[in-house]
Amino acid sequence: MPLAAAAPPVAVTQPAPFQLSLYKPNYVLPLYYTADPYQAVYRGHTPENQRLARTEFKFQLSLKVPVVSDIAGQPLTLYAAYTQRSYWQAYDRSAFFRESNYEPETFLEYALAKPLAAGWSWQALDVGAMHQSNGQGGVLERSWNRIYVGAKLVRNAWSVDVKAWAPLHDASFEQHNPDMAHYLGYGEWVASYHGGGGQTWSLWSRNNLTSGFARGAWQVSWSFPLTRQLRGYAQIFSGYGQSLIEYDHRTTAAGIGVALNDW
Repeated sequence: MPLAAAAPPVAVTQPAPFQLSLYKPNYVLPLYYTADPYQAVYRGHTPENQRLARTEFKFQLSLKVPVVSDIAGQPLTLYAAYTQRSYWQAYDRSAFFRESNYEPETFLEYALAKPLAAGWSWQALDVGAMHQSNGQGGVLERSWNRIYVGAKLVRNAWSVDVKAWAPLHDASFEQHNPDMAHYLGYGEWVASYHGGGGQTWSLWSRNNLTSGFARGAWQVSWSFPLTRQLRGYAQIFSGYGQSLIEYDHRTTAAGIGVALNDW
């Protein structure tokens, strides 16, 4: 049987240095419902010792900026990026942020645009390092550092991003969460379909295959245009590590709101 034709070459363009752009999905979910909040870990650490409300306000901000382009005359760019995901107990008796996760990173991206079989194209190869923490300090501190390699594949309306990482076992990691990788794994992937009417469906997965589906997590999202700049956005999460403070806690959650971009 003959092999399918490879995808045609894709033009490689380099970003202008210091041109800020959106990175991962940027969204606001005014209604985010968690079926089983991790009440035990917060006991004694909330205003007036309140229990967590199941419905809260969740948002994510994610930006990147190219620092240096055309490194050594190649389609190679050095990026700096920042992602923040926050959970705000806006509907409790005394509103408070139960947790924010901060993730600065830097990475080199090589724009490949390499045709593959069956109409796929290998668009980019990334090598980088990231820090992620909740800035809590004390017994609620959760943090880890990772180095990673990632790749992006595209085919017509489909895109697949794959990332594999290695945790750095520094003093903070060993003190606060030495078993974090046991639950959050050693990589993640997200597959997206960009359909008609500007809609996007995405499936994100982490640590499912590695753990034999025992300690993984997955997330499904759907977005669609509302205005020229704004999208409707819905999200469902299930598994471990909804946020860093509950990396070893399993729950299911769903939210609706708006987004600026999707995967």
